[in-house]
Amino acid sequence: MSHYTVCHYEKCYGPPVSYSTHIERKKADGTEHVPYNIKRRDLTRHNKEFIKEAREIGRSAAIEKRLDAVRHQKDADGNEYERKIRKGQICCIEIRLSASVEGMAEIIEQGRLMEWCRESIKWAQKEHGKENIVSAVLHMDEETPHLHVSLVPVVSGESKKQRTTKKRAAKDKEKAEKNGEEVPKKKRRYKKKATEETLRLCADDVMTQWDLKRRHTEYAIAMASFGLERGEEGSPAKHKDLAQYYKEQYELQRGRLDELLKELAGQEDLVKEKNREILKKDSQIREQEKELNETRSELTEKKNEITRQQQQLDKLLPLIVKAQDRLDTYTEAGEYAEGRIESADRLLQAVDSREKEVAKVEKEALERINNASISFLAKKEVERLAKENAELKLLVSGNATALEREAAATRHEKAGRVKAEQELQQLKETVSGSQTALERRHPDEARLLRELVSIEITNPEWQDCILDGGVLRLKPYAFTDPATRKRIPDEYCQATEIKVEGEGKDSFISICGKRISDFFRDIWAKVKAALGIKQRQEEEKRKQQTQKPDTGQTQEPPRKSRGRRM
Repeated sequence: MSHYTVCHYEKCYGPPVSYSTHIERKKADGTEHVPYNIKRRDLTRHNKEFIKEAREIGRSAAIEKRLDAVRHQKDADGNEYERKIRKGQICCIEIRLSASVEGMAEIIEQGRLMEWCRESIKWAQKEHGKENIVSAVLHMDEETPHLHVSLVPVVSGESKKQRTTKKRAAKDKEKAEKNGEEVPKKKRRYKKKATEETLRLCADDVMTQWDLKRRHTEYAIAMASFGLERGEEGSPAKHKDLAQYYKEQYELQRGRLDELLKELAGQEDLVKEKNREILKKDSQIREQEKELNETRSELTEKKNEITRQQQQLDKLLPLIVKAQDRLDTYTEAGEYAEGRIESADRLLQAVDSREKEVAKVEKEALERINNASISFLAKKEVERLAKENAELKLLVSGNATALEREAAATRHEKAGRVKAEQELQQLKETVSGSQTALERRHPDEARLLRELVSIEITNPEWQDCILDGGVLRLKPYAFTDPATRKRIPDEYCQATEIKVEGEGKDSFISICGKRISDFFRDIWAKVKAALGIKQRQEEEKRKQQTQKPDTGQTQEPPRKSRGRRM
């Protein structure tokens, strides 16, 4: 797509300060001036004056300084004289240098805006003289960035009128000589005539039609490196005055407004129909609001019921723990009694075997006595065995009494254990029924409660705060991972925020904005990474310790180790 240059010359009528207000964005008293055509007021601070003298003393003062060079001059003899400037004479010409909107956007995107400004000012100074370009201001706050180059039209040499007068006098002289008549005398003039060195102010010499076309072409050639080219030469398009442009826009908008009014008149029936639909929708919305209020009241009742059931559950939990402790006690006692019973059974077996052995010995002794072959030693042996038998019987009778007492205690403990198991079973059934009813009526709340209990949040007030949409903020605490039942190391504890995220079936308990599983997975990942770093550090430390210091002598290559590699 082609991008075209803009090179527009315009004469400035009136005093210089009148147009400086628009260019410098300041009034004569120094206050800020905001023109009506500013699109981006926040970009006004990026406007820039490129001529140093105008930046120091101002545009109006720079124009007056250049006009002083026209007012005060010297003639050929070196005498100073003052050349007057007419009141209505044009003292400044504004040159607006720019490009099409797309072309300027591309230059800015390439970062060549300042380069384009410098090249444009350089071309203007080369064309009109560096001393005549008194100001060059870049405007960034209007629709398209552009340069306002101020030109004081100071020229030298003869004017057009002088050249025309000389040509006419030459023709009159030639005609008179041809007819033999006397050459007419020139009118006496007291004004000093301009020479080639004389400076004069003349905008017409600058703004000739031929020169304007030539400059437009030459400016496009100078800007070719920026991807710009000249517009169509001899195009019928003309620059419109701002007032004329706004007048045409007003007429165009007025025509569009009339069309819109006609369409609006045709849309009145549709508006009425829409109003009827809106009224119908309003009645439906009121009914829905009524149903919503009823649903909210039901929800409040359900929340109260959940709170009541949770309180009952909190009361039953200590009883369950107590019953479980009693069951554990009875179980241990039963195991101890069973162990004592086994010991007693082994003791009874030993007694029975001993009695059999004693009976056998007695039988043998009686046989020996009857056979009259028993000796004194046999008698002693019989007495000893009889004594041991008596002691053993006494021991067996005592152990039997203790065994009976232990068996009675065991039976009592078994009865208590059975009773405790029955109470625990009944309590579990009650709790299970309450939990089943709670999960059936309020499955989402029950699921959220189980998640809170899994991370040891059992305080009813904290649970109510979280389930009601609040945020529970806790100091650094070593949570237990519900999946692995491992506690977080103290050095990885952090302040946490626990709340409910999502709605309905998609709701879940979040810790620091993460799901419970994701939170613990990140923690264990950090712990694993830290352990890996620590292991690498220890391995590097062991390697440094195992390395031998360099003594400067040639060392033998290390032997191959048969053991574990370091």
